[in-house]
Amino acid sequence: MKDREGDWVFLTPIGNVVLTGSVSNEFEVDRVLFVDREKLPRIRKRLGLIDRISEVKKTTKAGFFDRADTYAVVKAKGKPAELETQCFRQVRDALSILALSQLGYAKRRIVGRIGPFGEHDITRVEDLFLNKSDSSQIVRARLTQDPRPLILDQGWKNFQKQVFFTDLMKILSGETQVAPNWRRDLRKASVLIGQSINSSDVPISFLWNMIALELLLTRQQDKLSDVLPKRAEAFLGWIGFWQSQDYERKINDAYGKRNRLVHAGEREIVSKRDLLFTDDLLLNLLANLTRMPHLFGSKEEIVEFAEKVEAEHKLGIRPKVQPDKLRFFSSKYTEQDFNEI
Repeated sequence: MKDREGDWVFLTPIGNVVLTGSVSNEFEVDRVLFVDREKLPRIRKRLGLIDRISEVKKTTKAGFFDRADTYAVVKAKGKPAELETQCFRQVRDALSILALSQLGYAKRRIVGRIGPFGEHDITRVEDLFLNKSDSSQIVRARLTQDPRPLILDQGWKNFQKQVFFTDLMKILSGETQVAPNWRRDLRKASVLIGQSINSSDVPISFLWNMIALELLLTRQQDKLSDVLPKRAEAFLGWIGFWQSQDYERKINDAYGKRNRLVHAGEREIVSKRDLLFTDDLLLNLLANLTRMPHLFGSKEEIVEFAEKVEAEHKLGIRPKVQPDKLRFFSSKYTEQDFNEI
């Protein structure tokens, strides 16, 4: 059967995602449909399935349709032996994009880690300190991750409409027209940021964020150390504390750490503060870039905009290029946020 050519519907259980009535118990991301287990039988005709789900259950591995609350569905043509890796990759990318919706919505220490069922099982880590001078000891136990799932409810839906994710979905699906190359870069950046959000490894998360920043703001021929701060300033330099909090230096510092991480493997230089700083940059860039596709519908338009803003600054003239609709979201962090990611 694995080598049988045909039209197939690929299904796999998904862990830590809950779909509510606020999203009609289903949500589509990049041609992958995430659907609540209870709704699957009601949409089997829409999926093109001949048999009822109740009949399919009798012939599939016991418990397959009882493993998770949510299932991913992908339509594919070809041979299952050749399609399996492709379908799993498609589901993983869609999950990464869905994880991106937690940027700004949930703090890093409490995000829902989502993936194929079983991939992010919550287990316990234990350790023991024994004093060499006496018989005292310290025993600790902690969960490997926060147990809360990503719940697509009304609160989640309202936040996405107000910030960036709803607009981003329209661009990625083709509903909102932008240049094809820009849509491609937005998708790549979305997957990377989602992987960053979904990971508890601080240096790796930081690296994915930095690559995403480069995808959003730079071209291959650019000298990144020069253009990254200037391009970011074009979108965020109008806020009162761009200079007072020395954002340009912080961006250059982050880029320097990115290079040392990539070229020298210096993982220890990346702090949680560095990671959360890049989170805030990406949140605000996506909020502005996706909200105004008529102004920022291609990488060329973004570069041109940034160069015009820079020229105004050099000439000392009153800003005219920056649109009134630019927004800034300020995240508030506690010491707990810096210590628990």
